[in-house]
Amino acid sequence: MRVFYFLITLLYTTSSWSSVLHRVLSSKPLYELGVVGGYGYVPDYPAAGQGRMRYIIFPIFRYRGLRFRSDEEDSARARLFLHPHYGIDLNATGSFPAYSQDNDARKDMPNLDWMGEFGPRIYIFLHRTDKFWWRLFFPARLAYSTDFSTVTQRGMVFAQSMNFRYFFDDTRFNSITLSISRNYATEKFQDYYFEVSERFVTPERPKYKATGGYLGSSAGLAFIHEKNQIGLYAGLGVNSYKGAANSGSPLHKSDYTYGAFVGFSYFFYESVSRGYMQ
Repeated sequence: MRVFYFLITLLYTTSSWSSVLHRVLSSKPLYELGVVGGYGYVPDYPAAGQGRMRYIIFPIFRYRGLRFRSDEEDSARARLFLHPHYGIDLNATGSFPAYSQDNDARKDMPNLDWMGEFGPRIYIFLHRTDKFWWRLFFPARLAYSTDFSTVTQRGMVFAQSMNFRYFFDDTRFNSITLSISRNYATEKFQDYYFEVSERFVTPERPKYKATGGYLGSSAGLAFIHEKNQIGLYAGLGVNSYKGAANSGSPLHKSDYTYGAFVGFSYFFYESVSRGYMQ
C-alpha cells in the first residue's frame, strides 16, 4: 500500500505526466453530488445459513478529474498512465453487521460489525469495444471491521474476477454486467467469521481454529439505468463455499447463499465547470 500511495504522490509532482493525459474537456460536469440507496436480501455472513432484508442510504460523489476519477463509467481510480488495455484503480466493498442473537449458529457469540475492504486493483481488458467490455481484475484489499467506536484490521482479501459488461447506449453507464470471482482471504480475515474459541463452545458448536485460504466463489448479474438525475439498479447473486478452507467450521452452515437487491440514485447538484474526457 505504501508503494501505491508513493506512486500517486509522484504523479502529482512530476510535470512530464501532463503531456500523457487527455486535456480535452467533457460535456459532463467536473463533479456531481447525490444520494444512493438500496434494499435487498443478503446472507448474515459468508456461508451463513440465514440472511435477512437490509437497506442502506448514503451520499455519492462523482468526479471527472484529469488524474483522479470516480464516475459512472468505473470505480475510483488514479490515472497513473493511460492505456486502452490495462490499468490500476481503487476497489472497495463492504458488508452489513450481523447480530448474533438473530443467527442460530452464532447465538451468544460477539456480534459481527460492519466490514469494509479497500485496496488497489489491476485490471486487464481481454476485449473492448464501444458496446462491450470483457475484463480481468486482480484486487488486493485490506479489511476492517467497525462498530463506529473502534476500527479493527481484519487481514486481507484477494478476489480475482472476470467481468462482462454490455452498454445499451453511449452514456458509458446504462448497462448489464455479469461478474464471476474466486476469493481467497488470510487467516486473520477467516478467523473473524469461522473461528470458535473455547469460551463460545456449546454441544452444537465445537471449538474450531480457522485457517487462511480459499474463501468461496461468487457470480452476480446487475442492471443499471440512469436518465437525467435519477438512476435505477437491480441485481442478484449466488455464492458458493463448497470446498472452502473452513468448510469444517460449525459456523459454516451453507455451501450456497443467495442475494438480490434494487436501488436508486439521485444527483441534486453538479458543477458549472466541465470534467475531462476519458
